[in-house]
Amino acid sequence: MFSTAAMFPLVSRLGEYLRAAVEHAKRALASGADVAPEVIAAVIEREMRAWNPDIGGRKVLDEETRRAAARFLAGVAVNMVASRKEP
Repeated sequence: MFSTAAMFPLVSRLGEYLRAAVEHAKRALASGADVAPEVIAAVIEREMRAWNPDIGGRKVLDEETRRAAARFLAGVAVNMVASRKEP
């Protein structure tokens, strides 16, 4: 197994990518463009391309996981910047 502390660098970097996704989403929204999570995810996935984190010496980010992580972060970013609509 691995310690929780071993995950801190991974979580910290994901936070940086989330911040970048929010900035991309804000710019898109400000320009009047559609803020589709898939578009933001593609940008973030490109930014993540060179990142190859490991936990306890094990590589933890294959291409499929990278794609899923980028889409997750993009969805969170879009939800953070979107106007709140009451049901």
